[in-house]
Amino acid sequence: MESTESAAPAERHAGWNELFFDLVVVAGAGQLAHLLHEGPEPADIALYGVLYLAFWTAWAGFAVYGDIAAAATRVRTLLVAMLGMAVMAASVHAVLTHHAVTFVVAYVALRWQAGRVWQRGSVIVDWPLAQFGAGSLPWLVSLFVEPPWRYWLWALGIAVDIVTLLVSTRDRTLRRMAEGMAARRGDRPPPGPPHAAVPSPPRLSESRVDTAHMGERLGLYVIIVLGEGVIQIIDAASERDGWDLPLAATGLGAFGLLAGICALSLLYGTNGIPHLRKDALPPRLAMLLHAVTTGFLVALATALGSAVAHFDDVLPKGQHWLLCGAMAGYFTAGVVAALPLAERADRVWVLGWGLPCVAVAVALAPLGVRLPAWATIGILVALVGWQILYDPGRAGMSPSGRWWGGRIRSRRTARIG
Repeated sequence: MESTESAAPAERHAGWNELFFDLVVVAGAGQLAHLLHEGPEPADIALYGVLYLAFWTAWAGFAVYGDIAAAATRVRTLLVAMLGMAVMAASVHAVLTHHAVTFVVAYVALRWQAGRVWQRGSVIVDWPLAQFGAGSLPWLVSLFVEPPWRYWLWALGIAVDIVTLLVSTRDRTLRRMAEGMAARRGDRPPPGPPHAAVPSPPRLSESRVDTAHMGERLGLYVIIVLGEGVIQIIDAASERDGWDLPLAATGLGAFGLLAGICALSLLYGTNGIPHLRKDALPPRLAMLLHAVTTGFLVALATALGSAVAHFDDVLPKGQHWLLCGAMAGYFTAGVVAALPLAERADRVWVLGWGLPCVAVAVALAPLGVRLPAWATIGILVALVGWQILYDPGRAGMSPSGRWWGGRIRSRRTARIG
């Protein structure tokens, strides 16, 4: 007799074409990190944030395409996208001067191409930016505007994309798509008697991401970004003729910090986001949080390279603030990721565990400005260790990242019983 149980779907992993496409992230992260090497001043940080989110959004559009299309993914499309993102990365170092137009044109073209790959009537409900490109319009207008208004238009474009991700829902996305298709077809009640035929509404099909496969892609992205931190550390150490104990302490501390972040993001988190539980956030919001988190990690890579370069002295003030600010932002992302789906008592515990790390990292910026680089890194390593090892006896961490899942499951079981 044949079994009535359906076979479990085969687990997908990132394909060779996707891994090759992700190589462009290596170049992009390195070029964007250079924006923070000098100073950085608040204007440098703002420019970095806008350009990084633009680069990440371009990458995400094609990552979603590869995730949904699966075996039907066209390699040519990924290669063209890779070339466009390489142009964006190469334009970063002179984006304020003669390469601004190149960066904008490449970005707008990639956004257009990322929406063009989808068949008519297919709605990407988990990534609305694939088909709603309003955020790219301010970038296009900026081609005809002189600085500094050009940069404000770039920021406006990023803000539109963020708002789109925050407010879009499945029903809203489907309704907007149906209305747009109807408007393009010119559907309206026909003239004649009331019983005349009415045009049928456009037919739509939903396309959803494979959350497990996409989570792997996002995790690989985090590994690439952490690799940029390793590169910065090695480059800074290689420029020193004499290696001594302070340099060793600083370098090992920086490497330990990256290793701890890797554990938090990949062993105690989901999608490369620390402490994010599976299915705690809709895919679009999880991806937005991933963009913010990895943006902090690229900034951290720059600061760690500077720390190793100044191992025998205090960090320049701008780099010290960047180091502490990047870690404060990373810890904040972990708190935001941990709160969804937590019950009230668990939320109190999460805040008691996470907010002290945020507070110490923030306070360390002004109060620790005269500390040697190795001491500042040592404090940050201790904070990461606290988040990994902390166990008040209420729930134990597990490598799957569901560190209070057992408590929640036991409560639900008690209610059912």
